[in-house]
Amino acid sequence: MSRILTAIFLFASFGLLEAQQASVPSQPTPIGVHPSEGPGAAFQFTKADTNLRAEADAIDAQFENRALVLHDPGLQAFVDTVGKRVLGDRPVPEKVTYRFLVLCDPTVNAFALPNGSVYITTGLLALLESEAQLAGVLGHETAHIYERHPYLENRSIRKKTVVSEIIAAAAAFVPGGYAAWLATAATANISTLLLVESIYGYSREMESQADRDGLAAMTVAGYDPRAMAVAFELLDQDRTLEYEPRPTFYHDHPNLTKRREEALAFADAHTPASSRIGLKMDYVNAVAPAIVFNINADIESRRPRTAVARATRLVDAFPGDPQYQVLLGDSYRTLGAKTTVPTPDEFTPDGENKQRKQVLKMTEEEEQKALLKTPESQGTLRENQAKAEKAFLAAIERNPEYALAYRELGFLYQDESRFADAAINYRHYLQLAADTSLDRLRIGRRLAEVEKLQAAPPH
Repeated sequence: MSRILTAIFLFASFGLLEAQQASVPSQPTPIGVHPSEGPGAAFQFTKADTNLRAEADAIDAQFENRALVLHDPGLQAFVDTVGKRVLGDRPVPEKVTYRFLVLCDPTVNAFALPNGSVYITTGLLALLESEAQLAGVLGHETAHIYERHPYLENRSIRKKTVVSEIIAAAAAFVPGGYAAWLATAATANISTLLLVESIYGYSREMESQADRDGLAAMTVAGYDPRAMAVAFELLDQDRTLEYEPRPTFYHDHPNLTKRREEALAFADAHTPASSRIGLKMDYVNAVAPAIVFNINADIESRRPRTAVARATRLVDAFPGDPQYQVLLGDSYRTLGAKTTVPTPDEFTPDGENKQRKQVLKMTEEEEQKALLKTPESQGTLRENQAKAEKAFLAAIERNPEYALAYRELGFLYQDESRFADAAINYRHYLQLAADTSLDRLRIGRRLAEVEKLQAAPPH
């Protein structure tokens, strides 16, 4: 079972914006972030609210204890900087301490706890393409805290039957699923409300308010609000990359379209001439640790198409880095007989049913075996293996001392029954790997296995 945490209310983005500013109206309307006049403005703590805040603190502790928070100094500094810009000089609500944290989770999500902790997943960071898009996400999430949405929702939801349905739905989401989140929730003894909010988000009214507040906050902070509109476009496209047995609330296509239109309308009226988006390269450089984690997590949780897309992005940005070349090779090797993008047949009802069966009822090996029954898939496998080999060889060309490239190339050649080539690369790896490497015994056994197969007479 992967240790990957999955969960929590969905928010994503699509980054096609370049560093150059988008066209803006010649006389934009001034915008400001004002204190809420809604229920959050007159909020007074009750005993139930105090309990909910304590549960949020327990969730923070559990995430740390389970090593689900990614602690990279450069990445953390970047996220903190953007978060503080979005917060601006707004007063901090009572019993709130804002923290911006990166969660080790391959799904595209972000969420806020009532105590002020804002989590953005590695999956979402790997999808975004600019600093301004990140500002939009953090503006949306801090709005939930500022408007006291977790507490207000807690006061309105009481039905235990709803919660049981949520848990059943979460448990059904097997690949990279919600199992780890539910385990964390159980350990932390959190409220049933937080389960509901985490998986399906808040009410449409609250989400719309968070969109509006987030747009205002990022604009006042100097970011181009069009980035949020582009974010919705990315989520809309990304939702089709991997099959999802149980889509979350914000994978609803019509709703994403509406949110995008509303963001564009806001941007047309309020974008200042000096607004910023940020360079794509700067963003990728800042969040590279999250993308690297996410590629490995995608491979582990049967999301090979996403892994290929993210690894390709890193290689395109930093072609000389052998680590990224190896990640790309691993992604193509894991992809196997699957195409890099869904085929038209996969979007038909029959295609969706077939994917559901493959994902929920088959192991990864069984799924690949089923795919290989067609000549087309056999050809796809050969193409993906060739691309994997190319990436591994590129890594070796760039750094002949990079041991992992030889190991992964050995795995690929063994898959292809090229036992002599596999043996050569396993030997290279063992020569380069540190004596303290825990992997040496495993590769030594692999080497003995392929040497035996190499010496065996052909059948």
